[in-house]
Amino acid sequence: MADAAHPLKGPTTGRLAILTGMSLAAAAIPVPFLPDRVVLQIRGALAHDVCARHGLSLTTDGRRALAEPSSESPMREVLKSGLGILSKTVLKKLSPLAKVFTAAAALEVYAIGHLLERYLERHRGSPSVRINGGEARALRKLIDTAVVRALSPSLSPEAVALLPPPEDLRDEFTRWIDTLILVGAGLPGYLERRLDSAFDAVIAEQGAPPA
Repeated sequence: MADAAHPLKGPTTGRLAILTGMSLAAAAIPVPFLPDRVVLQIRGALAHDVCARHGLSLTTDGRRALAEPSSESPMREVLKSGLGILSKTVLKKLSPLAKVFTAAAALEVYAIGHLLERYLERHRGSPSVRINGGEARALRKLIDTAVVRALSPSLSPEAVALLPPPEDLRDEFTRWIDTLILVGAGLPGYLERRLDSAFDAVIAEQGAPPA
């Protein structure tokens, strides 16, 4: 497991949020193929950064395995690309499909960064300081599986208990507005808990990738 005292290791929440936002903006570029290349580079940079912060080296093959789109269903990727081009160029970004693909690209970037971090901190048992292509490919499959499971309604992540204030002095309108704002602000944390629960369950079922 990576050395917890490595000087570069530290919270990556802010960096991950920025890179996720960059991928969201890149995926919205209305030019065929260019968004995919930009998002590919972002995913690769993110994987490299997370590994470096844990004192690990990521091989070229390993970076490619973590950065490239999932190859589980090539036809799905072809269809996805075709619909993406149609929604971005022909329909001038007016189709709801374009927003779906844009959000999916951002979610993929966030999941790769967050779950790679969780894997290195909690699940990786190899003393090797290098992550090669084989380990990265196995990990990417686990991440893809966890993302699908995290979006399943049957998943029940651990709830976060919040203690109410001793006295709520807000009026009814303010209470409703606050609720809407806080629900929106809590969505990233809720998604993170679902990803964590799904990933831990997948690791428990299939085991950690061999180094």
